[in-house]
Amino acid sequence: MFRMLKILPLFLALGTLGVFTTSCGTDHSKVRLVHASPDSLAVDVAVDGKTVATNLAFGGISPASGYLTVTAGNRKVEVRTTGTTTDLINSNISFASGKEYTAIASGFMTLPDPTCSNTFGIAAVVLTDDNSAPTSGNVKLRVVHAAPEDCAPRVLDVYIVAPGTTDISGISPTISGLTYGQASSYQSVAPTNGQVQVIFTVTGDKSFVINQPYPLTAGQIRTLVTVNVEGAHVMASTPLELSDLN
Repeated sequence: MFRMLKILPLFLALGTLGVFTTSCGTDHSKVRLVHASPDSLAVDVAVDGKTVATNLAFGGISPASGYLTVTAGNRKVEVRTTGTTTDLINSNISFASGKEYTAIASGFMTLPDPTCSNTFGIAAVVLTDDNSAPTSGNVKLRVVHAAPEDCAPRVLDVYIVAPGTTDISGISPTISGLTYGQASSYQSVAPTNGQVQVIFTVTGDKSFVINQPYPLTAGQIRTLVTVNVEGAHVMASTPLELSDLN
């Protein structure tokens, strides 16, 4: 099952807004940012007129773990290339009470060539997170396809398998047909000897595109985000790993 992401024509970057808390409360929400736009420079961010993040670069996650708490409701978000005063983005964003979000900046600041669709221009994809605890003995994994490659991103199958697996010829994908701009549902998986192996292939082809082991223990939740190589038009061999819980 896939969730189509809410794609906004802006770069949500909420940096150090608010303080850490253990729950969202009835009038707050939690947010974190992932910078996955491969050709975007580092940015500064102002929220409601106050600078709250500076020099956030490609591959950056803010915060590195956990979430930041903001007052729910509409927020004026302004995004500028670091060191400049000209807004790249100036928009009001709404956050619902008691919700946790991940905002991923994906797509190109400058499209690779004139044939590229504006679909691949920089935009914020916003996910609603589910950090309810995994079932006993399991971890939860979610995969997000945020690698535009050269404006022709590949459709991906994802296999979540036991560590050391080298032959998937007789295995069905755990997640199939994941397209650019999609997030999978959360997958409940039991780690083997404290590890889970995640293999990405092109849909219909068993050749590995990404083959990555992850040390995980029961009770953890992770989101894996495919991205381009910085400044390039190819998918990176290692997804970004977000520590959602534990």
